[in-house]
Formats: sequence, C-alpha cells, structure tokens
Amino acid sequence: MVRKNVSMEDTYLQKLQPFLDKNNGNLSAAIRDAIELADSALKGHESVEDALGFFIDEATKYPAIRDSLIESGECILISQLSFRWLIENLDGILVADELVSELFNPYRIKNVSELLEYLNTRSRNLGWGIEASFSKWEEDRTEVIIIEHGDPSLRSFLAEIISIFLARYLNLDVSFVHRKSNSIQIFLKEYISETNVPPGIRKNFGVLDSTFKEIKSRPDFWTSLVERYRLQRYERVNLNKDVFEIFLSGEVPDMTSFFEASAGKPIREIPLGELYIICKELILSTQIVSDIERTIEGEKMDLKIRHKFSNENVILKLVELFSKIFREAGHMFDVRIVSNLIIFKFAEIC
Repeated sequence: MVRKNVSMEDTYLQKLQPFLDKNNGNLSAAIRDAIELADSALKGHESVEDALGFFIDEATKYPAIRDSLIESGECILISQLSFRWLIENLDGILVADELVSELFNPYRIKNVSELLEYLNTRSRNLGWGIEASFSKWEEDRTEVIIIEHGDPSLRSFLAEIISIFLARYLNLDVSFVHRKSNSIQIFLKEYISETNVPPGIRKNFGVLDSTFKEIKSRPDFWTSLVERYRLQRYERVNLNKDVFEIFLSGEVPDMTSFFEASAGKPIREIPLGELYIICKELILSTQIVSDIERTIEGEKMDLKIRHKFSNENVILKLVELFSKIFREAGHMFDVRIVSNLIIFKFAEIC
C-alpha cells in the first residue's frame, strides 16, 4: 500500500463526484475507480492526448442530435451492411419526391450554394463524413457538384437526392455523372420542366424506374413473362398485335413507324449509321433475329444480320422486312444470304 498526498482544485473534485457518490464519499475508492476507467479508455490509443481527442472531439460531435432523432421516432439505427444492401438493390429506381423534399426543404433552399451548405451542416451534425462542394469545369465552364468521402452507398444516395432536388426546384438537369473511388462528380445543365423527370436524371439515376413501376402495376403478368423467358433461354419473339396479324396473313409488315418514332424524324432523314443503331434496338426488343453487326470497308458499310431460322420462306420474309426499311430510307444495297447470315452491302458512302 502506497500512501501519497494528492492536491487538486475544486473543479476536478466536481468531476469525481459521480465516483464519490458511488463510494459513499470515500475519496480513495473514487480515485481508484477513476483510474480503472482511464485505463480502459486509453486502450487502443497511442497517447493520453489521442484518447482525449477522440472522446472530446469525435465522440461528442453529434450524439445529442442523433439521440433526439431516434427518441422522437424520426430516425432509426441500421447497420452499415443493411443500409448498403438497401441502396445497392434500389439502384436505378428514383427516390420519391416526398423523400427529397423531406431531406432538403424547398421553401428554405433557393440556390445550389444553400443546398450544399445545408448538406454539409447535416453531414457534420449526423456524422456522415460527407463533404459537398461546387466548381466550374475548366474546359467549358460547366457547373459541377463534387460529393466526397463518407460511405460509398450513402454518397451515391445523396448524389441522387441532390440531383432530383436540383431538377424539381432549381431547373437543372444532369448531363453526366463521374463516379470515382472516393467521390462523385455531377455535371449540371439547365432544364425547365414542371412535370416530367429530366432525361439526365432518368439516364443517370433512374434507368429502371419506369420498368419497376410497370412491374409493380401488373406483377402477375410480368412474373409469368420473366419466368417463361428464363425457362426458354430468351428464345422468344416479342411483336405487337398489328405486326403479328400482318405476319399471320402472310404479308410482311412495314416497320417504318418504329424507326421514325425512335429517331424523332421522317425515315428519309435517318442516316445509315443511325438506322443501324435503331435496328439494334428493334432486335433487342423483339428478338426476331439474333444480332446485327456492322462492318466498314473503306468508306462503305455492310450490315450482317444473324438468325437461327432454317425455313427458307421465313428467311426470305426477314430479308423483305429489312429491305423495306432500307428502301424507305432511300438507301441502295445488294443483299446476300449465307447460311445463318443476311448480308446487306450498301452502295453509298457511309
């Protein structure tokens, strides 16, 4: 037993009060308990200063705000693994407008600077570790929002919410999103629409949004259809009723309207390169043939259509179907059939 005299100011005695209360006023026992607690607190830290910095600067940053949100029922605690699973499995589905306006109040936030300031403040208060900033791209002075640090899933979630807020309330769309290992860059452009989701938002964040809504509206139909496609290894043809009816009659349908709707202009104004791209879309959606590929020799283009049909009449119908499209577009060509290939050789320079 070592006995020593200890001198301390009243401030430190007050800090020992919880230990004194526990030990019925016994100062020696209170100091022993305080030493035991300090020993436990130092574990995992290189120095006393390091431990104090953690408990003073880090651990007390946001617990009061966090605890009040949990106690009020506004927020709940969820593990990082669960949160990441939710975000990753909702990728491609747009966040609802009411959730966006709940996180960022459109009546208080009037410009991009106020939006980012609010996000950074909330990040500090809630311990997200996210930092958002605003800059202009050097090449063309495009406005760019940069979201850095923090959890990658949370970073992606906030990038989407920010982009939707900008579209809904500040007349901005997203032209491009550049995702890096520790940041997301959102390139902005002007866009005005009071009702429609801007195309950049749908392309960069909501590519599956309309699909998901359609599946939810008719789950029995889509579940059955997907199962049939899966069981048959996607060896199915998908045609609308008008086209199917023409095929049943023995005729070859005119697909001009499909190409004009896809291009947004008359068939005669669609260049050959763009026709090829729309043909790819047609094949992907209908599965009437297996694939189409483009080869360029010199300045002329060949299109090779692959199929899995063996009936000669069926193959000739396919030749007529695509020939109609290219003739309506005003292109001159020769066509050859080689095994499971239909080859269109175009006369004009591409």
